[in-house]
Amino acid sequence: MKNPFIILFGVVIPLLSTPLPAQEKTIAVEKVTNSVIIGKLAGNRGLEFGVKNILEEFLLDKGFNLDQKSPNKLQVEIIFLDVLTTKKNVSVFHANDEAVVIKMRGTLMVNGKKVKTAIAEESSSEISMSTLLIDEGGKFNQTSLSNAIKKTCESLITKLTE
Repeated sequence: MKNPFIILFGVVIPLLSTPLPAQEKTIAVEKVTNSVIIGKLAGNRGLEFGVKNILEEFLLDKGFNLDQKSPNKLQVEIIFLDVLTTKKNVSVFHANDEAVVIKMRGTLMVNGKKVKTAIAEESSSEISMSTLLIDEGGKFNQTSLSNAIKKTCESLITKLTE
């Protein structure tokens, strides 16, 4: 069937053999700003780059295509990043709970106009127990930091796109 046609009320209408392409969802992660004022990662450009990559991965997972020329732009600001420590000591027994907490603000822009803003805050914990207290405290555990960033990025993307 090379040229399929349908005749309807005396009018010849060609049938399309391929479906019309669905409208693609495109977006560009415009910039990630590190506004953390204190701590080891204050103003860290590597953190901005890493967060941008994770955001792009989650957008791809949500079915978006990345296109720098897209009218849809995402701007993200890292507004808080710290280690919160809770300690419990009874005689020689010690329990330590360190949570890396990160808070981000995301803004969705369409054709240069702010459409939606959301804030996401997530944490990742590491619990350690010992019978002898030897602790440096307040340091970032790389795994906890990575988990907290991923959870926050996923939460922010979900809030902005649904």
